[in-house]
Amino acid sequence: MALRDFQNAIGTMVRASDGRDRLKDRKVTPTESSYLSSLPENAAFRFTVKVQRSWCAGRAAKAAFLTLSMLPDETRRQLLNDWTSLGGGTQSFVAAESAAFLEFISRHLENPSHEFTVCMLEMAALRANEGARHFARPNPINLDSQQCLLQRGNYAGLVRFHAQPQQLLDALMKKEPLPPMSSNATALLFGPGLDRLYRTASRKEVIVYEKLTAPTPATLLVGEGFNRESLQDLLEGGIVEYAR
Repeated sequence: MALRDFQNAIGTMVRASDGRDRLKDRKVTPTESSYLSSLPENAAFRFTVKVQRSWCAGRAAKAAFLTLSMLPDETRRQLLNDWTSLGGGTQSFVAAESAAFLEFISRHLENPSHEFTVCMLEMAALRANEGARHFARPNPINLDSQQCLLQRGNYAGLVRFHAQPQQLLDALMKKEPLPPMSSNATALLFGPGLDRLYRTASRKEVIVYEKLTAPTPATLLVGEGFNRESLQDLLEGGIVEYAR
């Protein structure tokens, strides 16, 4: 095995903390195999693995700071441990990995709950901010075409709050008791073209966003009572976009 491949194999073992044999498809000599197999028993190697996992957990924790701060210590540690065991915290693209970690957390949270709301908030804010770096307002003239199809924006999001958003966030920041859950949800739209990347959503806007699970003709939406001006506003905010 070439030196570079051998170094890559050791790096793979450092990251392979989920118990899977990630070297089984590599071509190694019996001597190399014997050495690599003995590494997990080496104190220096175990220390390296521990440092790597600690670094990955710390990086992941920053990506979901608000959400993790709401969870019991044991739950927080378990989520971080499970994520790093899956190889999380090692990717070069921080935004993509942060979004993936938040998505991972969301699958372990009750919905609806304040914890789930804040997780969705962090995810939507992350995506909208990422999209804002290269967002260009599309030409609304295509809305008039019979062939125009609309879909949800790739960097858009809809987050439901089961309390007044500012009340919930203030309670988090001040580490005060969270407000009671309300059955009347307040929805915020996130999009890369919005002035603050978010704004309160109207009932009709929520309906439009929820309908766009697949590319939908703009004429169909207009025919169902969603006026062109509202669709243009959503388009320019990056909340909806032209389907390609």
